[in-house]
Amino acid sequence: MQIVRPVVSTVGGVGGRFRDLARLQAVSRILIRHGLGILVAGIDLPGLPKAEATLSTTPERAVKAIEELGPTYVKLGQVLSTRPDVLPAAYITAFEQLQDDVAQLPFDHIREVLAKSLGDDWRDHIDIDETPLATASIAQVHRGTLNDGTLVVLKVQRPGISKTIRADLNLLHFLARRILAEYPEARSFDLENVLREFERSITSELDFNVEADNMRKFQANFQDDPRVRIPRVYPDLCARKVLCMEFLQGVRMRDARANGSDMAVVGDRYLTVAYDMLFVHGLFHGDLHPGNVLVLEDDVIGLLDFGMVGRLSKEMRNNVVSIMFALQRGAFRTIARLFYEIAIKDERVDYKRIESDTIEVMDKHWSAGASVKDMALGPFVMELAARAGHHGARVPAAYTMFFKAIVTSEGLAKTLIDEVDPISAIKPYFEKMITEQLSKENLQSEAFYLALTLSSLLNRLPVTVSQILDDVDAQRLQITVNQTADPLIISAANHRVNQGICAALAITSLICGTLVLLTPQAWVVGVPILSLGFYGGAAVFTVLTFWMAVRPDWFP
Repeated sequence: MQIVRPVVSTVGGVGGRFRDLARLQAVSRILIRHGLGILVAGIDLPGLPKAEATLSTTPERAVKAIEELGPTYVKLGQVLSTRPDVLPAAYITAFEQLQDDVAQLPFDHIREVLAKSLGDDWRDHIDIDETPLATASIAQVHRGTLNDGTLVVLKVQRPGISKTIRADLNLLHFLARRILAEYPEARSFDLENVLREFERSITSELDFNVEADNMRKFQANFQDDPRVRIPRVYPDLCARKVLCMEFLQGVRMRDARANGSDMAVVGDRYLTVAYDMLFVHGLFHGDLHPGNVLVLEDDVIGLLDFGMVGRLSKEMRNNVVSIMFALQRGAFRTIARLFYEIAIKDERVDYKRIESDTIEVMDKHWSAGASVKDMALGPFVMELAARAGHHGARVPAAYTMFFKAIVTSEGLAKTLIDEVDPISAIKPYFEKMITEQLSKENLQSEAFYLALTLSSLLNRLPVTVSQILDDVDAQRLQITVNQTADPLIISAANHRVNQGICAALAITSLICGTLVLLTPQAWVVGVPILSLGFYGGAAVFTVLTFWMAVRPDWFP
């Protein structure tokens, strides 16, 4: 397994700039050191240690490698923790613990970003505490005070982080293409779509205007709910790399009990907020871990960090409710059918295997005679998604983020707030949505849509059938089959064919030259002239065959 390409293309289209080549070398060394050399095995670069094409890591070592690689890979690990169809359960659990806390950035760098983003007069509007409240891989957070005394928080992007992330994205795309070329079976993991989804996510996180817009949308959704508070955004002090928001005075969710909060009230409000986002609004927080949830005065829930959000259409929410309703009834066949229907299927999928796995997963998470409230809902849907993915039925990213949000909400409630039952709290939402689905107005609307679609189909059917029959009578009916394959696979196959042809020609020339020795003709240096020609051709084809094996990159 060897990739020998010009340096300009080695980094996958980044133009061969020294910065990207140096980054690829650094990334490769870290991966090799932590037992992930299989990802870079065969890359031929100056100064790069050779890696074995084996996987000799553990989830813990993989986490250390990701944290050492930096912000891009930490964010990728967090996204992968929502994809049980891509990673084994042990890695999912490990990646959920990924932290992107980094060393404090000197305030001179923060001051430079503020001047470039807000203008040199930014000090006239706000006074900033130079000691950061928090440091993360993409941004550093500082507390500030406006001229009217309002306490705010400034989230300032680290200088140069955008270029670093974009260079890392180029390298990730290169590694993904290389893995797919070397291991075609990896296509079942949907690496390309995972990377595209990740690129969209992290690119939007680099633009704080997007996060500010997300916050305004959540504020609108909860504007009449006194139980939750979304920080106010101050647009005059916001830019692509700077986000100014209201400072929420409170304690982290994990510290609320020690602070004297009524945890039954806190738990009920937290679950209500989380489920309202998931089942009512269709716009939900994609990273609602305890660090992003505050408990304010009077046990009001405060939410932070809106860089990662998920969206579900009404149809998608209805599908989820149908899955949960079927789960309550123990209808495993219905659950299997629903997962099969919503999944992305790149090729023919064995539905019977999915159904069999559904029974196995239900037996594992829900013993006979048990109540739904006694089961862990999050692990159930995540494992079900993973099983479907292994059979080629990939659950769309929006659903996996949704299921991950349920896992996070359920896990937080069960570990920090044992006064509430997340399964019981979710039941009213299911009942309400099912009632809406079966309401007279909704059924009439669906019936009208189906009737309109059927009417259109029936109107077209006679003409279409007539045209098909005319084509059959006139022998004009044709069926075209287009077979598509990966260009790299086709190129490799063509290369093997060409190599075989050269070897056959070499053998044929050798045999013909030997046979000509038996015929009367002119001789040169004791060998017939015709035999010399055949032997010369055999030598040429032998050299070509050998060279194709040694340097395949020299041949198209």
